[in-house]
Amino acid sequence: MAAVFKSHGPQVSIEIGEYEPFPTNDEHKTPPRFKHVHVVLLAFGILCVLQAVLNITLRLAHSEAVEKGETGDIGVGETGDIGVGETGDISICPQGWLLFGSSCYYVSSQRKSWDSSRRDCLQRHADLVIINSRQEQAFLTGFTKAAWIGMSDRVQEGNWIWVDGTPVNKDKLEWSPGQPDGAFGGEDCGDLRTMINFLGLNDFNCSARSQWICEKELLL
Repeated sequence: MAAVFKSHGPQVSIEIGEYEPFPTNDEHKTPPRFKHVHVVLLAFGILCVLQAVLNITLRLAHSEAVEKGETGDIGVGETGDIGVGETGDISICPQGWLLFGSSCYYVSSQRKSWDSSRRDCLQRHADLVIINSRQEQAFLTGFTKAAWIGMSDRVQEGNWIWVDGTPVNKDKLEWSPGQPDGAFGGEDCGDLRTMINFLGLNDFNCSARSQWICEKELLL
């Protein structure tokens, strides 16, 4: 509604209309609760990106270490991994070896047959790895797509034996799906696989060329 004011002097008329204030910025502001949601989502997105970058960096560093170490170094320090024994003594793995439990492990970067791989381990005063638990198997999984380990059924088909003469407890370890299957006319040597839909122990042709894993007890 408008109002009109008139003066008694010269004809002056003033008309005042309805007041419509200009919209303030407050009307377009995001409610506080949505601001908090936006901040949380942004922070979560940044964390996801950082985690992805970290994972890629670690994987690239590991790959470069394997490629550079023709002797099989996989990124340990120059003096190897250090551990403390049950008696409190300091134990150290050789250069290029990894520590887990009471053993040192060497993961090769080269590829050889099962017998040649074992000879390499013996020359290093070790032997192809004997896996005693699923925890040890989990530790060794992922360094390579396939690596020879110290088991075979050459003496008797289907009777898997470790290199120290002890039987392989099939129920104690994780086998790849459908393995061992003795395919391709005979697969008498064992390896450890890390592949999509094919993860675990596997039997393979002993003459095939593959990487390998050696194991030795800690040096005191």
